[in-house]
Amino acid sequence: MPTQEITIRPVQDMTVRALLLGEGLDLKGLERQDAFSTNPLAFRTSSNGTAMLFKFGAVVFFNMTPIEEDDLVHGLTRRVIQPLKDQEVETAVIAIGPEEDPLLSSSGAIRIRSAEPEKLLLVGEALAVSVALAYDERRIAAAFEKIEPVAATLMKRRLPAGPRSGMLEQIGEALLIQKRLASRVDLDEKPDVLWDHPELERLWAKLVDEYDLMARARGVERKLVVIRETADTITDLISTRTSHQLEIYIIILIGIELVLALYDRFLR
Repeated sequence: MPTQEITIRPVQDMTVRALLLGEGLDLKGLERQDAFSTNPLAFRTSSNGTAMLFKFGAVVFFNMTPIEEDDLVHGLTRRVIQPLKDQEVETAVIAIGPEEDPLLSSSGAIRIRSAEPEKLLLVGEALAVSVALAYDERRIAAAFEKIEPVAATLMKRRLPAGPRSGMLEQIGEALLIQKRLASRVDLDEKPDVLWDHPELERLWAKLVDEYDLMARARGVERKLVVIRETADTITDLISTRTSHQLEIYIIILIGIELVLALYDRFLR
């Protein structure tokens, strides 16, 4: 019986890089005829690369050179809302070839059988959300560092020193991060591409699991609640202390007025 020869397609690697440029990205007027997606705005580049632009401030580049990436980012400068001083970056490698479980290979590459646009959209979506979460996690960590000394001061039955504006700033920081979470892809909902390609739901579920997106988003939300409640508590305590101080001042002023009235009546 002749032996059937099996041809194994070689694995090809594709580099993908996600950047968070700012708090948002204005995509109005950037519509292109060659775009294969509008949300996110995704299109092929002249060098056979792929670029994806997300409204929440992230961009994802597939198989593009650093010069091409820099040119595109430079062209978006005026459209970036509240640019970040330190851009968040995440890099991955896509291995295109025979697909097997698990999704990530031993080298850490994302394995997909072929590089259809709809699959790249899901990979880009996962990386864009991941890089945005990384930025929020960094900001949350900085806010938590401020909470620790506040808690230590309260344990000593003292209110934290410093102006009330610091607490208001902390509340504002928490609200901004919460707004970012709300403006990004809702992980409980499907990405737009899955409505047309439901057969890719398994790939999306694997990407969400591999990048731990659900757990990370819930972790950020829980920490936001702690920060907001702590800031609200401290603000209320400071307001109460200020109110008591005002009452004392009013009583002192009334006392001084009574003393002056008695002086005018009996000692003059």
